[in-house]
Amino acid sequence: MQNKVLSLRSRLLFVIIIPLLIIVSIGTVALYFDSQKKSQEIYDNLLHTISQVIMRDAVLRDGDLLTEQLLETLTDSLNDQIFYQVKDETNTLFVGYSNPPLLPKESEIKPYQPIFYDSIYRDQDVRVIFSREFISSKEIPGWVNIYVWQTRLGQRQLLLELASDAFVTMMIMLLSTGLCVWFGVQFGLKPLLELQAAIRKRSADDIREIKRTVPREVSSLLSSMNNLFSQLRKAFTEKDDFIANAAHQLRNPIAGIQSQAEAAERSKDLKSMRSRVKDVAEAAKKTSRLTQQLLSMEHVSQRSIKSEFKKIDLVKLTQEVLTKFALRADKQSVSLSLDSKKEQLFVQGSETFLSEAIDNIIDNALLYGSTNGGSIIVSLKEKNDVAELIISDDGKGIKPELIPKVFDRFFHDSELNSYGSGLGLPIAKTVIELHDGNLILTSNEKGTSLNIQIPIFKSGS
Repeated sequence: MQNKVLSLRSRLLFVIIIPLLIIVSIGTVALYFDSQKKSQEIYDNLLHTISQVIMRDAVLRDGDLLTEQLLETLTDSLNDQIFYQVKDETNTLFVGYSNPPLLPKESEIKPYQPIFYDSIYRDQDVRVIFSREFISSKEIPGWVNIYVWQTRLGQRQLLLELASDAFVTMMIMLLSTGLCVWFGVQFGLKPLLELQAAIRKRSADDIREIKRTVPREVSSLLSSMNNLFSQLRKAFTEKDDFIANAAHQLRNPIAGIQSQAEAAERSKDLKSMRSRVKDVAEAAKKTSRLTQQLLSMEHVSQRSIKSEFKKIDLVKLTQEVLTKFALRADKQSVSLSLDSKKEQLFVQGSETFLSEAIDNIIDNALLYGSTNGGSIIVSLKEKNDVAELIISDDGKGIKPELIPKVFDRFFHDSELNSYGSGLGLPIAKTVIELHDGNLILTSNEKGTSLNIQIPIFKSGS
């Protein structure tokens, strides 16, 4: 079951909106505490002002209670009840209410420095201010203690209003920013959506390059896609050419087998029939070789042989291949020898395909180089952490103008009467390159030499 993956649009919105929500939430909480602090400061300043008004009014009225009009004015303006008390130095009530909220024990009383604290009065939360001031009055000359306290309904209402205004402002900002982000994401993804629509309109066989104007960030993606399409076109072309050439190459030997078989069928005596059957067997053998090479060419062209890589003794592998060709070389009166100062020489690769690459090169040397007589020398050595396997014959060599073509598939020298497939050297070159090596060909009138170079195997590589 495939895991569900968010769309690019959803990811962008998620990455942008979630942090924005977190920021707004933090901002809202910060604004709430800031509003609480500011409302507290406002009410404390008002409470301090009220305490001064009450004290001056009480002194001016020689200890009489505040007028109902003044109390109503203060209550209406603050939406809270006001209570007060003024006592002289002997702790005698001068004016106001009895039993004010007690001053906290840890409070340090200093003249003219008000002390604010929270308390409970008549089962209601109240805010209290206490101050100690000096008064020159006929009734109470000297220092007095002043208590003023008020309920906190108005303060809470103010805090609620400030917090609500802040929250509404933050929500408006969040929604506005969210809309801007949404439209921005839609607009930003438009080129990608247009590219997607253009690709969807194409058929499965249409792998032409996509030519569209896209943002710089997407250009590398588009370039990679076009490179992939280019490689696919090249691969399809090569495959079509390979199939066409393979069909052409197989047609002639199969036709030969068919004609030889028909001739054998029409033979009037046993000797003639045996000769025809022998020709059929030889043609079938060559066709089998061609088929095997076609399969090998297809396999190595898929670049899938690296999964078979392991540590290989190149000396032993070469000896096994030469043993297989010993009888054939003897029949052609060709001297086939191995020159190696190394008893072991390890490389990393595919034993099957390296063996086939060496096999194809020696087969070519017997087909085109030392055909009847002569010698093929195989030398093996190590040079600069590279294993070099050199296969040399003493034939007539390759014409200079044909050397660049010898690694092309199905290439034949039209002047040579040979049943080769034209796939041996291309297969060998591809196999060696897949082993991170090189296949170097040199040829002149004294013979042809092919140098296989493969990196030496190192432990831990």
